[in-house]
Amino acid sequence: MQVGRRNFIAASVGTAAGLGLTAAASAKTPKNAKSKIPVETYDIVVVGAGAAGAGCALEAKNIGASVVLLEKYMRPDGNTLYASGRLCGVGSRYQKDTGETLEDFVKDEIYETKGIGDPECLRAFAELSGPTIDWLIDMGVPLTLKTGLPFPHKSRAFFMTTDGTTGGSILMRKLLAELKKKGVPLHVNTKAYELITNDRLEVIGVKTMTPEGPKHYMARKGVVLTTGGFGANEEMRGIYMGPWATQLKLRGSTRNTGENILMTRPLGAKLVNMTEFYAGPIVPETHANPARVSNSAYGMIVGRDGKRCVDESLGQAMRSKLLPQVTPDNRTFIICDAKTDDEDNILTKLIDRFNRLNSPIYKADTIEALAGAAGIDKGNLVASVKQFNKAIADGKARELVPPHNRKTPHPVATPPYYAIPMSGGIAATFGGPKVNANAQVVDLDDKPIKGLYAAGNAAGGLWYAEDIAGSQLSSAIVFGRLAARHAMTGNTK
Repeated sequence: MQVGRRNFIAASVGTAAGLGLTAAASAKTPKNAKSKIPVETYDIVVVGAGAAGAGCALEAKNIGASVVLLEKYMRPDGNTLYASGRLCGVGSRYQKDTGETLEDFVKDEIYETKGIGDPECLRAFAELSGPTIDWLIDMGVPLTLKTGLPFPHKSRAFFMTTDGTTGGSILMRKLLAELKKKGVPLHVNTKAYELITNDRLEVIGVKTMTPEGPKHYMARKGVVLTTGGFGANEEMRGIYMGPWATQLKLRGSTRNTGENILMTRPLGAKLVNMTEFYAGPIVPETHANPARVSNSAYGMIVGRDGKRCVDESLGQAMRSKLLPQVTPDNRTFIICDAKTDDEDNILTKLIDRFNRLNSPIYKADTIEALAGAAGIDKGNLVASVKQFNKAIADGKARELVPPHNRKTPHPVATPPYYAIPMSGGIAATFGGPKVNANAQVVDLDDKPIKGLYAAGNAAGGLWYAEDIAGSQLSSAIVFGRLAARHAMTGNTK
């Protein structure tokens, strides 16, 4: 029996009951005399049970706050579950002899974000990144440092030890177990939809909807939004990125529908970097990832019309962003041959993975037969392969339209031939309400909105274009912790 990827991830996290999750409305709460709406009051209310939210709730509990963690779905189902679990940072106890410095780390993050990432926020992330990795390892998260990797990864990457389960799922299991151990309430089926403010527009709570009706959660110290971004909101993608972005295929959670925007925009929050997102290839129906071959030195990429549509040498993110812009339906194929396995058996490894996910790969001994099997225009594909191979043989691959700029191009000439489905996908949005180095959401005048914090993909300001791999997940937890500290003490140290 085939198990879908989402069901597999859900099973790996565990059932809501097994983790001690409770529906918010099931708790006995005092009634508001005027509105008859149930009300619960805490020091800190955290909205969204991903890594950022769990990290925030644990930090709040550790420093003596009363805290509740809210989740709109029946169980945590944010982007963390779909992540590899790789973390990035400097200053951990495992990096004392690596030569990594905080200054170099901040400089390289600014470089990766093309100078748009907020330097103060990136520094705040860097300063707490190493201690946060130590904190997670002490919690039982199975992370291992890999040293001497190519720039910009260097000796900054911590990889999750897994048994086939996604690393992000393992991370969430550990965080949820710690929440249960510490007695932090996690209320599921509780959808936050509006922030509550006082007469000075200071955030003092959040309105939610539960299966039993509305419920208000009041916060003496602050509300922390960790709801993720708006990657699953097609309307918002079209508004902020352009009509082409509605064709992007979802790589991450279907729950990231933009509450971070919907709840903060009415308060005049400063929204930044709204066009930016983490992109990558995906097979929409099965969630299989063809990156192993698409990032290799082999193959050509065609649309259903059989024509090449993008420079195959482009980086994964840029190529994935282009696919819905250069095809009418964001449906393409990597056309490659048996020689692809010359690069560390990458084709065989990809086929094995696709078979496990019941994701189709088309194979044939001729290009004509391959086109028929995959549903690609036969005449155009035959002509495209012929033109591609001739350009490589003549040393003119860079003169193709679009150009093929791989340093060592390889023809598609050795049967059997393969067609691997691929679409441009969106995993996580980078834009959102701007935060400062204390994780406070700021308004259009760059002044903090008192009582309002954000972390992870619910926050904007840190990431633009790219990051050092693992930084998004690490910074989500770091800024969750920073939000809890500032809300309770007025500082983040």
